[in-house]
Amino acid sequence: MKRYVRLSFLYFILSILLLSACSRGSKPSTVAMEADYYGIIETNLTTEEKLEDFEHMYSLLEDNYSFFQVNKRLNNVDWLGNKRNYTRKIKNTTNDAEFFVAIDEILSDLNNSHVNVFNGEMYKRFYKHFYPYQHEILNYEKSKERYNFDGDVNNIEINEEYDFLIIQDDVLDTEIVIENEVAYMAIKSMSANHIREDYHKIENFLKGVEDYPKLIIDIRGNTGGFDDYWRNIVGFLVDEEMVVEYYSFYRGDYRDKYEMYQVGGASSIEDLNDDILLKFPPEVRKNFDRYEKNYVTVQPWNKINFQGRVYLLVDRYVFSSAEKFASFAKDSGFATLIGETTGGDRVFREIPFAYLPNSGFIIRFSSELGINVNYSINMETRTSPHIETDASISAILLEDKAIQAVIED
Repeated sequence: MKRYVRLSFLYFILSILLLSACSRGSKPSTVAMEADYYGIIETNLTTEEKLEDFEHMYSLLEDNYSFFQVNKRLNNVDWLGNKRNYTRKIKNTTNDAEFFVAIDEILSDLNNSHVNVFNGEMYKRFYKHFYPYQHEILNYEKSKERYNFDGDVNNIEINEEYDFLIIQDDVLDTEIVIENEVAYMAIKSMSANHIREDYHKIENFLKGVEDYPKLIIDIRGNTGGFDDYWRNIVGFLVDEEMVVEYYSFYRGDYRDKYEMYQVGGASSIEDLNDDILLKFPPEVRKNFDRYEKNYVTVQPWNKINFQGRVYLLVDRYVFSSAEKFASFAKDSGFATLIGETTGGDRVFREIPFAYLPNSGFIIRFSSELGINVNYSINMETRTSPHIETDASISAILLEDKAIQAVIED
């Protein structure tokens, strides 16, 4: 019996040792398509060049990125603490396409839609968008080579169906839910090239329903765009100036290197009154060095005499500029929010781009910590609705749970 116990124990120890050896010997693998699938050129980077680029990116984010602690709390991801795993992942890539995918996967661990590495299509969209300003980062020579771009903006062909910057399809939909009672307006995107053409459509629709007691503005699924789109809507519906103040905090010096990213009005965090500073989360005092106050101000157009109630439908996909609309609508009292908590990351400043020196890959990253009026971090608590309900969109308006909540309110 004793011999049997000793043998069983020996087998157990051997099993543990084998599992440990397998674990130490395992290699984080990266699966990738051919380089042209990502719109990039294969240049046969060496392992040393890839590691140098990763170290550059890691240090850049370590000093300038805003949401490491938020990511820990929300997603249990210690991105900075994962450096060893990420380094192994980079070492085990065998070509540039795998390196690109590895960088993409590493950045995705930050769980932020404002953080990513550009593929060829995205690079060319942004290049065309920023072309009049001669974007310094996008013109980095190795980046143009990496994305197979000759520098002639006229040669950029963009698949309009997937263009997140310039949307060709209609983004505005207006309906009457209940005659003389509930009007409905859905906005799929705060699209820049629809601001002017939709201005008059919105004006005419609102004039036709200005005596309605309830107006629904539906921004579910709206991931942002340009603030002027939603500011115009608010301007039609208010009869006096509306102003909301928001704090933003910054860290690191990357923004100072490029004019378009500089925060000219920022002040040292040491200038803040201690009574105010203590209201912010501890990481603000510990990790950030500059701040600014941002004012969202909307003036009335004085064209429509709407006296009813405004309801804003929101969901988890409301992000960026759409998030700014949601938070403004709630904090100013402009609208009653219905649905589910938004996606957050309200930003006021340009989101920085950076190039990796050897590969030329372009990344972008959030470097603005936005604060809500209750002193919480917007990316963490986001914007919660006044009335929580199923935010799923129904093709039949009267069967939509969020719209039903408006009718019942």
